[in-house]
Amino acid sequence: MEGVVVLGGSGFVGREISENLGCLATSHAGREGLITVDATRAEDLRAKLGPLAPKLLINCAGMADVDRAEREPEFADSLNRQIVENLVRVQPEIGFHLVHISTDYVFDGSKGGYRETDSVHPVNEYGRSKLRGEEAALRSADCLVIRISSPYGRGFGARKPQFFRYVVDSLRSGKRVRALTDQRVTATFLPDLARAIETLSRVSAAGIIHVGSREALTRFEFARKVAKVVGADPGLVTPALASEMTQWTAIRPKDTSLNVELSQRHGVMYTSVDAALGTLLPS
Repeated sequence: MEGVVVLGGSGFVGREISENLGCLATSHAGREGLITVDATRAEDLRAKLGPLAPKLLINCAGMADVDRAEREPEFADSLNRQIVENLVRVQPEIGFHLVHISTDYVFDGSKGGYRETDSVHPVNEYGRSKLRGEEAALRSADCLVIRISSPYGRGFGARKPQFFRYVVDSLRSGKRVRALTDQRVTATFLPDLARAIETLSRVSAAGIIHVGSREALTRFEFARKVAKVVGADPGLVTPALASEMTQWTAIRPKDTSLNVELSQRHGVMYTSVDAALGTLLPS
């Protein structure tokens, strides 16, 4: 897409979006082939984005490490809130439509099936910092906040193994995978997200919209589907509980599945989990 820039294009979600949309992308670390931008400084955003004159700016920059955010809340805030405030500050000068990528972790997970109008109540610092980022984004009159859930894709730009890739690699090596039976999500297939951004931008959608999946699955159910697609013994996927994850610093909400009916009314189409896995794991 012409006139589109992805901020945070070296990360997992940003890289996948930029690859699928064929657009320019930036990186804080100056990765090869990407435009170097320090988004924590409004003046650098102004200097680097101004000459590009993007019509659409997709913000994927921020901290996505839930446990690190719990340990380093000020750093998480500087990335998940301050960057968004800087974008809103320079937006009137540059004139772009802002699409800000947020998370299902703004909810406490007490009920699932969350709609855009449901009350937010994050239970960890990651969710709180992302909520502050949402609030900053929505101060703009020309902004769309897209909440996503447990993204998965080919793994471009992933700094650590994503759950999907961990499951695939483990099963292909004949290793057991412990997967939670008490955490339910509507995992977001990243090619679907890229197409959703294109669709929602075309119809000038604004406010908050959920993009995820039509299927709410536990981690255990998702991993079992992966096992079936890769031809692995489903018995290698064993049930686990969140309370057993002693390595976690932050609390995880139990059911943050998202209701995606609003996005569908705007024309967004979703790939079934089985079909998405078949695309990522061709036989």
